[in-house]
Amino acid sequence: MENKKNFIFGGGVAVLGLGLILVIYFAKPAGYVEQTIEPTTGPDIVQSPDITVSPESSPSPQATPRPSAAEEPFVGPHGIKSPATCQVSGEAEFSEPGLYSSNTKISWQNVDSQGRLINWRISPNDSLSIGPNLFANLTVPDGQYDNLTIRLPENPISKTYLLTASITYGQFIDGDLKVKEVNCSGQAKVIFNFEF
Repeated sequence: MENKKNFIFGGGVAVLGLGLILVIYFAKPAGYVEQTIEPTTGPDIVQSPDITVSPESSPSPQATPRPSAAEEPFVGPHGIKSPATCQVSGEAEFSEPGLYSSNTKISWQNVDSQGRLINWRISPNDSLSIGPNLFANLTVPDGQYDNLTIRLPENPISKTYLLTASITYGQFIDGDLKVKEVNCSGQAKVIFNFEF
């Protein structure tokens, strides 16, 4: 009987210990990362000195100097110094509503961010859809996209459409980032060779 009491007591202590360990482990904040390596000094590690701050001698924040428009006409995240430019070219020929051959492309230079837009203008104005419309999955600052994505309207109003484009880009002016837009040179043509 004594062994049974010791076994129950030992089991209870083990369960409590395991429960305590689980609570401590899962109670850590979500962003907590445990440091397992001791900091060492070496050629690649720079250690900052210990600084004590008293209320009388706390440093005041300093503004980081920004380039003026005269010094740097354009400075983007990639160090771009020139305004963006772009070109549109080629022709897409539809032999039936879902089938077309294309050598269309849009090229760009000096686009500072994948968050910038490509705005398409279609003439005559119809509900033709053209892509890409965003640089999100495209190479910046320079690149090109071959064979534009073209979606036909339900009831086209013309057999031929002309596509032009503009793109947005960022430019620092008087220390502030301004979003600008530039028209692309050239145009692409979309031709329908089927009856509708």
